[in-house]
Amino acid sequence: MKKKPLHMDNPKISIITSTYNSGKTLKDTIESVLHQSYTNIEYIIVDGNSSDNTVEIIKSSVVKFTEKNISFKWISEPDSGIYNAWNKGLKFVTGDWIVFIGSDDYFINNKVFEESVPFLSNALNNNNRFVYGKIEHVNQQKQKIEESGKSWKEQKKRFTYTMNIGHTGSFHHKALFEDHGNFNETFKIVGDYEFLLRELKNPKKDAFFLDKLLVVMREGGVSASLKNRLTLVKENKKARKLNGITSFSKELFFWEIRVRVILFFSKLFGENFAAKLADFYRKLLGKEKRWTA
Repeated sequence: MKKKPLHMDNPKISIITSTYNSGKTLKDTIESVLHQSYTNIEYIIVDGNSSDNTVEIIKSSVVKFTEKNISFKWISEPDSGIYNAWNKGLKFVTGDWIVFIGSDDYFINNKVFEESVPFLSNALNNNNRFVYGKIEHVNQQKQKIEESGKSWKEQKKRFTYTMNIGHTGSFHHKALFEDHGNFNETFKIVGDYEFLLRELKNPKKDAFFLDKLLVVMREGGVSASLKNRLTLVKENKKARKLNGITSFSKELFFWEIRVRVILFFSKLFGENFAAKLADFYRKLLGKEKRWTA
């Protein structure tokens, strides 16, 4: 892709969603894109050959996007995981900013892009090519649990130790992919963190924090499962190593201990008890979602 000037007042935004058997939640995601007041967008869905009604939901949305004059592209075929799916989606991208949103998540209102675009210009003026905001976490019944998201000033120092900012609904300028390549598909959970480390491990590079709620995120995704918590720790270590970061991470060290304690109690007393223990740790520590025990 030919590089364009970074500063643009009316940037095109590309949204990518990967899906697999997402029939219960995908409509919310699609509707939240479809009803955005900002219209210079395109939507790309990469489905992993779902066996439920996911593809039917996608097909039924084609006419709606056509009526709104919004570019809508989709494919359905087997993939090797979320980062493989995202990389497939990137092949279709024609926008200036790229947003990844999960099929369990949805934009908090119909003015997310309209209200974010002026800040995207401000970010580029400061050479910030990654923009993130706040996330509202809800349960499966859409009942609010809490909000997450802190300023980059608060998070920057610890970012090279572990993922401490929300990724869903954040904005990546396409120059990031031109300069750093695509996602590393050997990761199962923290490929987004490894990708961002390529840019933000440089102390001269900053992310731009948008102090507003952008996305609603349902709890219960892949990174929330008890059985995946050790994988989270191991992949965080791997991401740091791949980016040449060798400093000791106290957060990762104690996080691994907490995870092993929780898994031990899970075997003794069951997952419900272990989940309550994990929630206790999270509330006690007050940390961000991705890297809590």
